[in-house]
Amino acid sequence: MSDQQSNLRLDEILVFEGLVSEEQVREALAYQREHGGKIGSHLMRAGHITESGLVKALSTKFDCDGVVLADMVVPTEVLRMVPADVALARRVLPFDYNAEHNLLKIACEDPKDERLMNELKFVTQGKTIKLFVGAELSLKSAIARHYMAQPRENSTQLTESGSLPIADTILAEPPSTTLGDQRRPARGQVLLVTDDDNEGERIQALLEQQAYRVARSDSADDAIDLIGAEEFSTVFIKDTVPGDYIDLIDRLRKISPKTNVRYFESAAKLLIDRDASGTESDLLVKNLDLYTSLFASRQKEDSNHSHVVGKHVERLCRQLGLPNKERLLITTAGYIHDLAKYYYNPNDVPSDPRQQIELTIKLLDSLNYSPVVIEILRSMYINLRSKYTKRLPIEVLGGNIVTIVDIFSDNVKVNEKLSLDKFEAIRRKFDELTGKLFLAEVVNAFVDMIQRDVLKTQKEVKFGQVMIFGEDKTDIGRVERQLQVEGFRTVSETKYREFVDMFSRSRPNMMILMASKSPSQVISMIDDLTNMGVEVDELPTFIVAPANVAPSLTSLFERGIEDLIVLDESLDLLVVKMKKIRDRLEHEANRSRTNGGRGSQGLLKDMNLIDLLQAMGPSRKTAKLVISSADGTDLVMYLEHGQIRHADCNGKTGAEAVYEGIPWTEGSWMIEPVSVDSLPEPNNSLSNESILMEGCRLLDESRFGDTSEIP
Repeated sequence: MSDQQSNLRLDEILVFEGLVSEEQVREALAYQREHGGKIGSHLMRAGHITESGLVKALSTKFDCDGVVLADMVVPTEVLRMVPADVALARRVLPFDYNAEHNLLKIACEDPKDERLMNELKFVTQGKTIKLFVGAELSLKSAIARHYMAQPRENSTQLTESGSLPIADTILAEPPSTTLGDQRRPARGQVLLVTDDDNEGERIQALLEQQAYRVARSDSADDAIDLIGAEEFSTVFIKDTVPGDYIDLIDRLRKISPKTNVRYFESAAKLLIDRDASGTESDLLVKNLDLYTSLFASRQKEDSNHSHVVGKHVERLCRQLGLPNKERLLITTAGYIHDLAKYYYNPNDVPSDPRQQIELTIKLLDSLNYSPVVIEILRSMYINLRSKYTKRLPIEVLGGNIVTIVDIFSDNVKVNEKLSLDKFEAIRRKFDELTGKLFLAEVVNAFVDMIQRDVLKTQKEVKFGQVMIFGEDKTDIGRVERQLQVEGFRTVSETKYREFVDMFSRSRPNMMILMASKSPSQVISMIDDLTNMGVEVDELPTFIVAPANVAPSLTSLFERGIEDLIVLDESLDLLVVKMKKIRDRLEHEANRSRTNGGRGSQGLLKDMNLIDLLQAMGPSRKTAKLVISSADGTDLVMYLEHGQIRHADCNGKTGAEAVYEGIPWTEGSWMIEPVSVDSLPEPNNSLSNESILMEGCRLLDESRFGDTSEIP
């Protein structure tokens, strides 16, 4: 009877054995015709048959032993005998090993597959292999459960628990955060575009096992409709799908440049290729960096324009979250955009950057260089005219990235540390050109990146940030030079609006107001600044005035002015007083932070919330921070390694709660060290820098109305 049954179809065996009815088979076959897949899996999904019943029928069909996998737990040492990539690509699961007979038992879908047997003998290094048939759904689930249960440290090795999360291999970032026994999605939806139903089901099952939500489409054209309705963190596109997949990618890039787009030939390729491609692209970028550094060395410089542009372009591509392939193409264009000026005689190369780029394009074209890189260069400095509203080709995106960095690098000298005032001027220029020459998404990412650089530089200078306001640039320059020699970091401005804007963002430690007009005009200037939120009475503020003006300004001491300094005399007295204030601020801050190891406390007028976060971020402290306003409102924050993990204030949570406390200048604060285990559940995912930037912007809006009437 067994020989006769083995010649039957699986559905016939199932009916013959009485495991399912003919009606249930007809239902499963109808579903199979519409959706593809295997009839046994459809019967299991519908609940018409158990795993053990299906395995019994499969064993009859293949004339071999079967294995039920639902509740099986495989030892780690057995899992290690079949490499994870092979197990996933070939859909097999080693489940038992007999050391005495060197026999490894492996579950699979087709024990009669000779190629599979030969491959497994090879990768298991001479072990005797016995194949068992398993139910498709249970086999996929067991593979996912055993090879993907825990995070991994290495793309080719199992973790100590014997597991390997495939979602971490094929996605740009880890999919979830473990909190107790629960897992929650961290990156949202994945779009899978493939015309291979079996392979699509396999990849989808692996991703869903890791808590991703997966949408599937069998053509690029249908996928375009899906991306218009929902946002996807990652899109996988099989290289055989019908439709205009270039249009799909361009539209994805416009909707969100951070969307990770991956092509794949097969599931195995998708799992294996990621780490290699990332390593190769990083190596090529390092080579470009090396070559431009050598050019700079020949010019006896630490760096040069090409080198700076290339480095910033590569950082900006990472900031946008572009995939490795696109990042490498755009970064290459950044490093070589002005190659012509190194290749040709310097006297033959025009000084206009755009003409240099045109000459570089002609040179690369003659060398049959990469067409995509050439088109990226050709797309630099183009007038957008609101043309790219629905789709964004890689050439246009890349050209815009290199253009923004090229203009920025032209305005900031090589190795120059960017000051706040210069950054503000550049940002205003970028805002003017957004939508005309620049793409908004690229400008925003670039500004965020440079702002972090500026904030980082600010953090390196403790209690030495000085802002200077006045109308005479010559006098301002004289004061700035002397202070910079003494280690102070200075920014200056001659216009009210720009000075107030910088004040709210930079939160200086001291201020200098240059008085060059009559005493009444100086007093009027201080009134205007005070009305706009500049705290001359709460921040150490010096008035520097000519000898004929200074004696008439002594009444300003009653308004909290630190001291009056005569400009015509030596500025050494000013430097001495400012050094003492700097030392005092540092001493008070250190005393507040230590406090005998029992925690720290202080007043907001000495260190506000922005100061505290900038001080605690680099120190990577894990602590509870309570900010109390003058009216008794409390902002309670928990920091994990210096980053805001949890915040609550007045019914608001996360970043919104922190924004409540940023404007407070009266009140107190207290820091209490806590253990990581005692931290509450996180309700914030933004970085400290992002919160501070947005908080300062909101502070600007609340402080300043229409200031156009102020001179």
